[in-house]
Amino acid sequence: MKVIVPLLLATTVSIAQVLPDSSKNQASHWLNPFNFNLASFQKPSQSFAPMARWWWPGNDVEPEELKREMNLFADHFFGGVEVQPLNIVIPMNEKTRPKVTSWDTPAYYKNLTVVMEEARKRKLIVDVTNGSGWPPGGPFLAPEDGFLSLEYGAVTVSGGTKQSIPLPRLPNKTTVPSRLQAVVVAKLSNDTDTGELVPLDFASTRVVTSWVQNDTLVWNFPEGKWKVIAFWAVPSGEQTNIAATPKQGPVVDHLDSTKVLKLYSHLFGSRTGLQPYFGNPFRAVFNDSYEFKANRHYSPDFIAYFKKKRGYDITPYLPANMQRKYNFVGYLNPHAKPDFTFSNQDWRLRYDYDITLGELLGEHFFKTSKKWMESRGLLHRTQAYGLNMDMLAMAGLASIPETESMLGSEAAMKVMTSGALLYNRPLMTAESVVFGNRAYTTTPSKIKFAVDKLFAAGVNQVIYHGVPYRYKPEKLGPEGWYPFSSPFIAGINFSSNLGEANIFWKDQKQVNEYVGRVQYALRSGKPQADVLIYFPFLSVEDIPANPEEILSNGYLPDVEGPLPKGDEHVNAAKVEWAGKIYPLINELEAGGVSWAWVNDASIQEAQLQKDGRLNIRDNHISALILAYDSTIHLKTAERIRRLASGGMRLLAVGSVPTKQPSFLNWKQNDEKTAQCIAAALKGKNSLHTNDIGQLRAWIKDLPQPIQFKERSSFTRQARREMSDGSRIHFIWNKSAAWQSLDLVLDKRYKHSYWLDATTGAIIANSSSTVSYQLAPFSSVLFYASQNSDTADSSAKASTARVNPTEAVLSLSNWDIRVDSVLLKNTVLFDWKSDSLLRFSSADGIYNSAFQWKQGSADKHFFLDLGKVCFTAEVYINNVFVGKRIFPPYLLDITRFLKSGNNTIQVRVTPGQLNEFIGKAKNGDARYRQFKGKEDQIMPAGLLGPVLIRPEKVADSH
Repeated sequence: MKVIVPLLLATTVSIAQVLPDSSKNQASHWLNPFNFNLASFQKPSQSFAPMARWWWPGNDVEPEELKREMNLFADHFFGGVEVQPLNIVIPMNEKTRPKVTSWDTPAYYKNLTVVMEEARKRKLIVDVTNGSGWPPGGPFLAPEDGFLSLEYGAVTVSGGTKQSIPLPRLPNKTTVPSRLQAVVVAKLSNDTDTGELVPLDFASTRVVTSWVQNDTLVWNFPEGKWKVIAFWAVPSGEQTNIAATPKQGPVVDHLDSTKVLKLYSHLFGSRTGLQPYFGNPFRAVFNDSYEFKANRHYSPDFIAYFKKKRGYDITPYLPANMQRKYNFVGYLNPHAKPDFTFSNQDWRLRYDYDITLGELLGEHFFKTSKKWMESRGLLHRTQAYGLNMDMLAMAGLASIPETESMLGSEAAMKVMTSGALLYNRPLMTAESVVFGNRAYTTTPSKIKFAVDKLFAAGVNQVIYHGVPYRYKPEKLGPEGWYPFSSPFIAGINFSSNLGEANIFWKDQKQVNEYVGRVQYALRSGKPQADVLIYFPFLSVEDIPANPEEILSNGYLPDVEGPLPKGDEHVNAAKVEWAGKIYPLINELEAGGVSWAWVNDASIQEAQLQKDGRLNIRDNHISALILAYDSTIHLKTAERIRRLASGGMRLLAVGSVPTKQPSFLNWKQNDEKTAQCIAAALKGKNSLHTNDIGQLRAWIKDLPQPIQFKERSSFTRQARREMSDGSRIHFIWNKSAAWQSLDLVLDKRYKHSYWLDATTGAIIANSSSTVSYQLAPFSSVLFYASQNSDTADSSAKASTARVNPTEAVLSLSNWDIRVDSVLLKNTVLFDWKSDSLLRFSSADGIYNSAFQWKQGSADKHFFLDLGKVCFTAEVYINNVFVGKRIFPPYLLDITRFLKSGNNTIQVRVTPGQLNEFIGKAKNGDARYRQFKGKEDQIMPAGLLGPVLIRPEKVADSH
């Protein structure tokens, strides 16, 4: 999803453990299934590492610098890059402007070839966006290649006579003529026409297009006041945004496959010289979310296609679909009232229009893109949301569906991951660690929070947003160009700059190694869900966060300054629905039940197995849930009735569907829908309840080969199942407290292991009831194998664990040095409370000493640093102990301790934001975007408390 402020808009085995050989030029090799292997977990192939969106300042790049940066990516354990050339807040002069704006020239493709060659050497993946800037298009397209919008002109006529009415013409800023599509006349349902939400008499409506000659309607109007509404197909005129070209060009019409093919043939055809790299290392063409600017998207074949798909002619009902900026991207959409109304059933007409438009997009853009790319050894990676459409089905039309951190809520993120599960898309990517109004708040711990939230939602490939090409114009500070935080436009404020200019660049490899281990595990096998919950909406926008989730809108309480108050649109229906369904979801999660959303098309394809489970495209599901919604498709309701009568487990919570959304024969079909659902709820394995006790009992009775022994409300999880029935569970402790997790295993599992992705440690279990101690905000992978030959020599039978509730020593007084500031024998404090350190981003060096009486030789002791902002290196007795870059800031220090006096040094790196705010406060124009942002000051330093804790008494693993 791209969100650019209006000001800017106006101004600017296996998935083989190595990359494929060049001889393998088929897209499918990127998606080959494989089973998890313990031997590959600790050091997985770099192909499983996270990728990064790599922003270029247009084409103002140099071959040697491109090579250097590609090698930096490889050396820091990135799996690849997504190349995104764009022109955004780049200070240019007469010398640099031609280079910046030379995207889509031979020079640009020569630079891209340099990247491909270097990537091939270092076995990195390269994805390329489908153009420069966003949405896709460019000046190489003709005006007629752009989107159409259905627009109208209307006049009021007093009836009673035959009249000649010139049709109202509409403004058209393009060279492509507007084309008349239909003329509809309808009587006003009252004599008042205020110009807002004009009420029309449905029974009087007539399509009178055939009475039009030379753009004049000649018709005998009956008595009364009438509206003459002329509908025109008008070029939307939407232009690309921030494309690195001398001028912008049309956004390609996604509803016309011939124009889509023209786009791809131009950008990736023979003229580019990219074909030798298709499949190695060039993996995919990326398409961002489907957010445009049109009052009402339209195509010349829309009316005929609508009649074929919906079974009736939309033409007389078109007035109900007229609404100012209805198809504008959300942040520019005023959410105005419709222009005309027939009745309180108009919503059905808009639903039918929307779902048809989505199907046209699927036919002309998604299928066309996937076919064109896969036939050439490439893949189509895309964020299948933005317009009102069946997003789960659209995810199924992508080679690689993608979600993003900036969707905010886990419920929204899981729309795409659910589509990937249901339609068997093995790679599920995410535009990651990007949040509005959070520039330079990103730390290693925040990256981990963000990616863990994505992993728990079902993502298995992180693509950071992102890393800028090193570009240092004089008007910028030493950090150089970062396109989403600039002194030239203060309104642009997005995280995350993860490149060399980031103070935590030195820690990025360690972060990436963690991500790589998790992604290796979560790309093995296939995703698994116990239950499916019917998803009732056609968009992901406006779904509020679950009260139990963290990192909503990218905000970390007690770590970051408050988010600015916005005037974002609130969808009352989604807010009400979320408030009811989240307690249900939280109960499922606490009970160890994995869930996904499901759409109508998938339910309609579901088959009932002999064991009572559903089979949807070879995905085996224990139960279906309907919750807190009144609408479902009739065909879906009919299928649910048949499945329930056969013994499907059906849970209904709260209100159940009593109607269907389409306008055609809606009264009869609503009645049929209600009857089907009522009959389904009488099935032998159906339950309709609002009782929490019944719900928990139902959850506990679900068949699960790996069960939570107790309710665990602190968890979020994702699951993978191998071809032999073995399982991988990713389990995240989303709470700020230490937690104990207990699992009970079915006897089918011969071995099980806890896998620590932060260190690569593998801990073998020895019984069918296993437990694990989860630190605050930490995660663990659990592997249960049905293979009796799985035991690995690297696995340990047990490992020492800290007792987080006891301390044997507290270190309270420290000497602190930060640059030239020296504080002696002081207690720990937050730098933002100190006038000397408030705006510092220098490392803090903390020194202290303590007396130690040597303990038992077989006991372990742990240094718990408490709260750290944000990374810490620890030395005891001048010997390096280790570094911690995210919670828990805990180290086993047993072998470093000695009897008597011990010294300890902790080197802490804070964030950069405070320094930038300080520079802006002191008048440095290079940081003016941070002026007046003192409320955004972040905590800094070692906050503690610093404790030495004993080992926890061992229990069974």
